[in-house]
Amino acid sequence: MIYFRGIRKTLHYIIHHEKQFPWSEVVEIILKSKHMRKKGDKLEIETPNHYILSKLENNILWIINAKHKK
Repeated sequence: MIYFRGIRKTLHYIIHHEKQFPWSEVVEIILKSKHMRKKGDKLEIETPNHYILSKLENNILWIINAKHKK
C-alpha cells in the first residue's frame, strides 16, 4: 500500500490533460483504486476506462498524466 498526504497537479497535467480529464475525476479514481503499480520511479493506476501516471515525492502524489482509454 502506498501512503501520501496530498495529491497535486504537475504543470504537464495542467497544460496537456486537465481539460480532457477533470481533476475531480482524477481524485475520485485515485481514492477508489486498490491497485497502484510501480513503473520505475513512477506509479500507475489503470482501470478499464482510465490511465493515470503519477510520482510520489515528499509524501505528495504528483499527477503527471491522466487519460480516458478509447
